[in-house]
Amino acid sequence: MNLRNLVEGLTIAERTELLDILTEDSLTWTTMPPHIEFPEEEVESNPNHVENFAMHDEKKLSEKRKQKVNAQTNTWKDTGEHKDVETPDIKPSPRNRPSPKIIDVTCRVCGKSERVNSAVVYGEYYRCNNCIG
Repeated sequence: MNLRNLVEGLTIAERTELLDILTEDSLTWTTMPPHIEFPEEEVESNPNHVENFAMHDEKKLSEKRKQKVNAQTNTWKDTGEHKDVETPDIKPSPRNRPSPKIIDVTCRVCGKSERVNSAVVYGEYYRCNNCIG
């Protein structure tokens, strides 16, 4: 954006206010316009509060260390809800998937020969699991 276009888009009052802001003493400059003032809020008195907004934990060293987790007894009991639901007696669908096609391949790095599924072999150069890295 061009600054000239910005200034031309301002009203006379806004131009004079901008001129006043630019000609003020540099010690009085703020990020907010001079006519807007916010009351300063009091910071709560917190003993953990530090100037860089870091919070420090007051736990003792023994509380910070890892603690063993002890298993408890299982208290769940089967009360037999939903006894009215029955599994339908149907014939399962046939499992007629063909067995995987196994091929003999030789690793191009170490020369080891393996029998692997043809679906995992891609391209001309095969690497075994040890040589893949």
